[in-house]
Amino acid sequence: MSGRPPPHRRSVLGSCLVLAAGAMVKAGVPRTEAAVAADDTPPTRERLVLSTWAFGAAANDVAWARLLQGGHPLDACEAGLRVTEADESVSSVGYGGLPNADGVVELDAAIMRGDTLACGAVAALRNVLHPVSVARAVMEQTPHVLLVGEGALAFARQQGVPEQEMLSPAARQAWEAWRAARRPVVPAQDDHDTLGLIVLDQGRFAMGVTTSGKAFKLPGRVGDSPIIGAGGYCDDEAGACVATGDGEEMIRSAAASSVVAGMRRGAAPEEAVREVLVRLRRRGRGETSVALLAADRQGRVAGCALQAGFEYALTDAEGTRVLPGVVVA
Repeated sequence: MSGRPPPHRRSVLGSCLVLAAGAMVKAGVPRTEAAVAADDTPPTRERLVLSTWAFGAAANDVAWARLLQGGHPLDACEAGLRVTEADESVSSVGYGGLPNADGVVELDAAIMRGDTLACGAVAALRNVLHPVSVARAVMEQTPHVLLVGEGALAFARQQGVPEQEMLSPAARQAWEAWRAARRPVVPAQDDHDTLGLIVLDQGRFAMGVTTSGKAFKLPGRVGDSPIIGAGGYCDDEAGACVATGDGEEMIRSAAASSVVAGMRRGAAPEEAVREVLVRLRRRGRGETSVALLAADRQGRVAGCALQAGFEYALTDAEGTRVLPGVVVA
């Protein structure tokens, strides 16, 4: 069954988006990527890489290069995520990620392909630099979707994954300062910024997420990132979505799968994202840090959040650029 809306609905929806974009330009409001994409008749972007936050740009570049080499979207997705997992300067992902309350870095990751809906994930994984690769091994080498804690580490060892100390010097210093003061020492925006990455290549989707979770969390806390349908989801018939911010809110709202379900019904990415965020705000969750990033089969994208400050990186044939997310009132 096709995930595209009937022709008349696409026409009406496209017209509405174009009119809305024109109104924003007249009012002096910057046009969103989704609004710009609505001007394409039909949209022509068949290949793209999309990631949360400005630091995702480096991951995008590696993923894009893998696509140009003929790689599958899943390979491109994994390759991009591994870049940030190894980047010590990112305090919310991989090596460099801030630890839990005991000073231990616990990592969550997931990966998914949109053609078969095959997926794999790990949670509360310790001592491994690239949890996304372990998540892919869970998908491809086991009948399971999610492995956690000691079980995830034991599986990684079985796969020959090397272990290492994951608490970077800077993260250790931040944890020691937090322990002494018993209060966060980093801006709230920086303590749980998941890297979510979407790859589209001629109708084929892959998505992945990787994070060290909330800074100084209770040991064993698991957020939305490894929960398929909460932190990320993709389906070649409809599109893909990844989430970042307060993972508990994404779990409560089944955020990513809800956005993809909206696109499956024929909604444009921004419409589908807004529907979920408006629902959260209506339930009194408007002050939380929640951002959603989505792409549909036509290559239209949308990045929206409940609070200001969200950015996302987009790579296509025109290059890589960082774009501001739209705040949903």
